[in-house]
Amino acid sequence: MKNICYLLIAVVSAFTACKKGDLVETTPYTKIEVGDPAYSFLRFINVTPGSPNINYYLNDTRFSGAYNALSGETGFGYNTIFPNLAGQYLPITPGANKIDAKIVSSATLDKGLNVLTANINTNAGKYYTLFTTGIYNTTDKKFTSSYLLEEVRPVLDTTKVFVRLVNLYSGGPAAIDMTQRSTGQVLISNVAYNSASAFVEIPLPGQANIYQFNNAGTATPVSPGQLSTTLTKGQAYTFILRGVAGSTTTPFGLSSYTSFY
Repeated sequence: MKNICYLLIAVVSAFTACKKGDLVETTPYTKIEVGDPAYSFLRFINVTPGSPNINYYLNDTRFSGAYNALSGETGFGYNTIFPNLAGQYLPITPGANKIDAKIVSSATLDKGLNVLTANINTNAGKYYTLFTTGIYNTTDKKFTSSYLLEEVRPVLDTTKVFVRLVNLYSGGPAAIDMTQRSTGQVLISNVAYNSASAFVEIPLPGQANIYQFNNAGTATPVSPGQLSTTLTKGQAYTFILRGVAGSTTTPFGLSSYTSFY
């Protein structure tokens, strides 16, 4: 009984030693506002067919990935995004920065190998997506290219839908059009490989439509090259054409994300 009483006294003493208001959080935080000019904002999308699992490094410091107790260091493979929450970007120092991508240390082959070095230049308060592109193979062990896209925010309008096209389809036509299949209207024209269009407003917002992707200037579709969907009013969508022409492992594919809204 004596031991229990001593324990009770110790607990009471611990709680009464601090006056009301003394238990405060002392960790300093920095609140980052939207478009804060002290930063640029960056995210990554891996669109390199054949890519191993990688992590991203900013000026030689790793800033992606996690650790799994069973499999070790985790990373990002083909057709993945980091950060993986919608609309989330990493604040970085504006100006010149070096980006590397390295194979995860838990890989069976080539662990820790640097497969991409990209020198980027970003402006204060601006948002960017860095796409890894090209094709990865086990002989070269390099990503052959990357593409930095500024994320320009369209003016919000809850009665309209905006779309943009990023052409990262390796080995496909030199340029691609996005059309509305039912009318044949060209919505976005002549988007070359490793480039992007501006945002455009589409007709019939909020209705089910089929969008087709054609060899630029012709009605010849990029097989299978079409998307049947209903796009939500008040949103701005980025469509990404990806894959390798003629490949059965990473054939033509289409990804999308909403920008900001």
